[in-house]
Amino acid sequence: MSVDLVQGPERKGVCRVTQQQERVERFARELREGPEPSDRSIKEILDALRPQIQELVNKQVELARAELVPVGKRAGMAAGLLAVGAVFMLVFLILLSFTGVYVLALFLPLWVSALIVSGILLLIGGILAGSGANILRQLDPKPHRTIATLQQNINWLKGQFRS
Repeated sequence: MSVDLVQGPERKGVCRVTQQQERVERFARELREGPEPSDRSIKEILDALRPQIQELVNKQVELARAELVPVGKRAGMAAGLLAVGAVFMLVFLILLSFTGVYVLALFLPLWVSALIVSGILLLIGGILAGSGANILRQLDPKPHRTIATLQQNINWLKGQFRS
């Protein structure tokens, strides 16, 4: 059993994912090293495989959950922080924009001052929204290991039926 040296709150999740992956790989190895092909009927093969398939499906679901939970937690935390930060920034920007409009109104007409401040806010908001969207695009919620082991198991099952 390998243990990753990860510090902080993610250590527990990484160890759990590693242990789950090793259990699934051990189970897949046991399936691959099963009995030699024989003259069994399809019904006999299916009856023999039914408990193993049920166990395999349960392990696949367990592995997928172990892979997706850390990503989901991080995405949820990021979304919550973005929402709370946005509320505070909104209040700040409203007050700052009024201040900017009144300062510019000392030198320019009020409507020109408001237009300048609005344009600046639009530019800053576009940059921030683009940055947030870029971060969300970089998250990869696909359970790659689960998909790979599921494909291995499907290939193994196909091999059992060909025998």
